[in-house]
Amino acid sequence: MRTRIHTQSLLYLTLQENTYAKSHPWDPTPPTIYRSARNGKIHKGYLQYYFAPIPEYQHNFIKKQAWKPEKLKRYMQEAFNIINPDDYYIHPDLRSLLGGEEYHDLPPMALLEAMLCEREKISEVEIILPPESRIGVKDTIASLLYPHLPRINTVTLVGGEEGVCAELSDFFYSEYGILTTNLKRPSPNLFTHKRPFVLDLWSGESETLKFLDTMVKNGYNTKVIRSPQEV
Repeated sequence: MRTRIHTQSLLYLTLQENTYAKSHPWDPTPPTIYRSARNGKIHKGYLQYYFAPIPEYQHNFIKKQAWKPEKLKRYMQEAFNIINPDDYYIHPDLRSLLGGEEYHDLPPMALLEAMLCEREKISEVEIILPPESRIGVKDTIASLLYPHLPRINTVTLVGGEEGVCAELSDFFYSEYGILTTNLKRPSPNLFTHKRPFVLDLWSGESETLKFLDTMVKNGYNTKVIRSPQEV
């Protein structure tokens, strides 16, 4: 029986500095969305990337007008309505303009999986855990790393509650005899060329942003989308 290939979509919203959503009160500019020519590989399928640069200011009729959170949310919603993505990721600079905690700050599971599949060699994994226990952390890690366990030799757990670390240590050892190391803060080799794969479940920012922003800068975006029919 042939395995069905499933494609998921991810919308990455970034902040485009010194730009305006409207140049005139009567001429609003809708969000511009780019579809990437490059797909990410995920379990039993692919991840299709979409990018939406969001203007830094609402308008410049007389002077620069900063966004009010509710108006920014409505503007961003236009991009969501066009793509209707399976998941999304918002750049922290843009997220800081929204206020509150309405939007999640951790990378989606499919994005982490695509980043993981990008690595040809993944013998070492460093997992940065939140300081306080979060529901589903162990299950998320187990589900994400399970297909790759035969390639992994060492796992380092950074931070996290003692109980969560103990559960993860038991999981890795019972499945493939992998011994874990515990650290209070990231190891120095995170900042060298000999880096392990970093699974950041606390802030998630640096690795994810580097991955997505590199894709944007390298010109993988091929199509401007302005309506659902063009997706």
